Amino acid sequence: MAPAPLSLPAAELIQEVFSCVLYGIYLVTLGMAGRILLTTESGRWRRASEIRWVLVAVSILLFVNTTLDLTMATITLMQAFILYTGPGGPTHVFEHSSGYQTVTKSICVVVQSLTGDGFLIYRCWILYNRSKLVLGCGGILWLTNLACAARAIVLLTQASQGLILSSPIQPWMQSFWSLTIAINILATSLIVLRIWLVERENKRYRIGVESTQTHSPPPKSALSRAMRNIVESGMIYTVASILTLGAYTANSNLLYPFSAIELQSVGITFNLILIRGKTTTTQQQHSKRDHTLSTSVPFNFRNFHSRTTAETYTVRSGEVEGQDNVFALMEKDKGSKGRESTATVV
Repeated sequence: MAPAPLSLPAAELIQEVFSCVLYGIYLVTLGMAGRILLTTESGRWRRASEIRWVLVAVSILLFVNTTLDLTMATITLMQAFILYTGPGGPTHVFEHSSGYQTVTKSICVVVQSLTGDGFLIYRCWILYNRSKLVLGCGGILWLTNLACAARAIVLLTQASQGLILSSPIQPWMQSFWSLTIAINILATSLIVLRIWLVERENKRYRIGVESTQTHSPPPKSALSRAMRNIVESGMIYTVASILTLGAYTANSNLLYPFSAIELQSVGITFNLILIRGKTTTTQQQHSKRDHTLSTSVPFNFRNFHSRTTAETYTVRSGEVEGQDNVFALMEKDKGSKGRESTATVV
């Protein structure tokens, strides 16, 4: 005998439980990330010029959006299980709640995903020297995703039953989640590829320097840790999006708890990248030796293998304190005349 499908009231209750638990985790990580963004390691508040305002703005948007979604879900549950006493019980409320609660919750899920995807594209654009190609391709995917989401929201406001799984809405949301997964995988892969290319060039010279200075194996570089952090954090968001898409495709009420996991995972992964990036820098600062690397590395990213003149690149642990430590990709180009450019921290 096949098990009974998950009922809509049960799915809504499970969604609320998941949302509350993950929201608590999100708040803890938000506090830790906020401390990194707003204070220095010594505990001093950062000056306005030291704050990465893009990161702060994204953090505020994710917090407001996540809190609003949980508030709307709680109001809907109170109406269904406490305030409504008519026929049909809670199921009637959930199936016919096409008012502001359902629309607002759907908008929150869409905004959260678009914000996470947009920030990934932004990082990719910065890391690729503000490439118009990266911005154009990523922007087209993002705008297409926005159009799918907007159409789904419009159809939801016109539906006789406020179900996000209704037939007119389903193909649009399937397209939305498919594009979300594609953007996340593509942007994360490009970011990791960029860091890996730089790390590969560094490693060729670092091995030679380390072998002349010590017989112990060289420490794991910050770029290697950054790649691992980005991949692990990106997997959380990607898996949650795949589960949500699968629930849409199967027309299952599991969509509700899965969408709650997806929404909360965006903020959690954003905070984790900040926290783990800072932890990596702190570990380097408190290592037993101040690891200084002087080597010849061509850091013209656009012409990675075309340069024949070696230049000097020096990294000292703690050099990026006060910056965004999600991952640090330092460019310090010293020309033959001693000309020095500024460091770029992504």
